Amino acid sequence: MIPDYLICLECESPVYVFEWKTDHATEAECTICGNDEIAQFATEEDFEALSLDERYL
Repeated sequence: MIPDYLICLECESPVYVFEWKTDHATEAECTICGNDEIAQFATEEDFEALSLDERYL
């Protein structure tokens, strides 16, 4: 299922324009901070999981 948006992990802004293949993003660019490193984007679900992990460190 394609997400409605990704979250830029650099500035935590939503990114609505991206390329999606099967189960992951293949291209994305944050219009706020200019980040285009694909590993620095997360789905809302993944972002929430990361946030939970950080609280328990």
